[in-house]
Amino acid sequence: MENNRTEILRELEAELAALKEKVRAFEDKLEAFRQLPEEDAPEASDFTDVEIGVSDLPAPEPVPVPEPVEGPEPEPVIEPEPVVEEIPEQVRNEEQEPVPVPEPVEGPEPEPEPVPEPKPAVPRPETERLPWRLDKPGISVKNIRSGISLYDRALFIGTLFKEDYALYDKTIGELNALSTLDEAVDYLLERFPDWNLKSDIVYNFMMAIRKKLG
Repeated sequence: MENNRTEILRELEAELAALKEKVRAFEDKLEAFRQLPEEDAPEASDFTDVEIGVSDLPAPEPVPVPEPVEGPEPEPVIEPEPVVEEIPEQVRNEEQEPVPVPEPVEGPEPEPEPVPEPKPAVPRPETERLPWRLDKPGISVKNIRSGISLYDRALFIGTLFKEDYALYDKTIGELNALSTLDEAVDYLLERFPDWNLKSDIVYNFMMAIRKKLG
C-alpha cells in the first residue's frame, strides 16, 4: 500500500513539473510577443501549441451534499385580524354635540375684606416706675437669645416657665418679632398674669428683652 502511494506521488510530481515547463514556455513567448512591434506580432494561432488542458490539473474532491430530511411541512402562521370596536351611535352623537359653556355673569366685584390694623400697645401705669424700665439694659443685641446666658436661661425655664422648654422657646421667638417694649409688656401680661413684676427673676428677664427692644 505504501508503494502505491509513493508511485502516485511521483506521477503527480512529474505532471506538475511538466505543467510548470509549459507555463514557463508560455510566459517566454508572451514576453517576446510584448517586445515585438505591432506589424510583426504573430497571430493568435502561434500560441496554440502551448495548451493547458483541464485534464492536466488534479480533479477537485466532490463536496458531499446533505440529503433532505423528510418530515411534516410547517403550518403557515395566520395573523389575527385587528378587532375594531364599534362606537354606539348615542356615544358618537354625544361626541359630536358641543358642550355649552356658561357665559360669565356680570356683577359688582366683591369688596376685599378689611385687614384689621394692629392695636397699639397701651403703656401700663403699673410698670412705668419699675427698675427694669428705668435701668440701662447694656449692649444691644439683634436676637434676645444671644443676650441670655446659659445660667439665666436655665433659671428662666425652671421658674418663670415651670420647666417647659417649648413654652420658653416659643415665647422668645414671638418676643423677637415685636418692635417695642410696650408690645412685649402687653404680650407677657396677657400670657403670664401670675408673674411678679417686681421680682429679681422678672427683672433679669426683662433686662434681656430690653437689650433688643430698648
